[in-house]
Amino acid sequence: MNSLQWLKYQFYNFITLLFPKGMILFFSSSPKTKWFRNTLFRPMGLPEIYKKKIQYFHYTLYASCPLQILSKAEKKGIEPSLSRLIMNHLSPGDECIDIGSNYGFITMIMAKSVGVNGHVYSFESDQNIFQILLRNIKDNNMHNICSAENYFISNNNIGNNQKIDDLLLERSKKIKLIKIDTDGYDFDCLCGSEQLIKQQFPLIIIEMTENNNEIHQKLINIGYQYFYNQHYKEILDINYPPNLIASVKPMQLIPID
Repeated sequence: MNSLQWLKYQFYNFITLLFPKGMILFFSSSPKTKWFRNTLFRPMGLPEIYKKKIQYFHYTLYASCPLQILSKAEKKGIEPSLSRLIMNHLSPGDECIDIGSNYGFITMIMAKSVGVNGHVYSFESDQNIFQILLRNIKDNNMHNICSAENYFISNNNIGNNQKIDDLLLERSKKIKLIKIDTDGYDFDCLCGSEQLIKQQFPLIIIEMTENNNEIHQKLINIGYQYFYNQHYKEILDINYPPNLIASVKPMQLIPID
């Protein structure tokens, strides 16, 4: 982070503390402030990337990402309850899959949890974001733990699309957890992973934005019986949480120190 970025970072943190959430929401969405947002956050037409050493839960990470995400990560974490759940259920030596890795915060949490004897298979379809994901893996010396690939994970192999079954079914035999977060394409990802899931029955964390009933029914048909939100509350009806947790056995809360 250079000196100008440091000033922007301090300014951003100051205004988010000073002004109420409603005013911040107006600033972040109003067409009248778009020019200022672009000047602050996107000076070259793309989100400006900041790098900072941060304390992330009980880990120390070097994080590269846009200013707003970095500030959130440092203050309270990215998807903190989901990250805690992942840390609860991964152990050294495990293997896991992160579909829709974005800048890699969940991937890095996974890597820290599985350690040098485990492995994280990470997939991000956006080429620009993927390059930052690779940087975060390298800067945190996780290149021997993480395999990152620039594919759009789906239920076919057309163009840059790839199925998890084709990529990993013969490659890994001990997947403990799969996280799927692809902004509406989650059902396709699930369908393209069905054979691996039937073989290994990992814990599944899947975003629920589109095709929610189809996702739920597919998981039931595969053999999943227990469904939770990321706070370990069991889901017994169709009021789906933002992230649905699917398990073949009852889950128990494991406290994190």
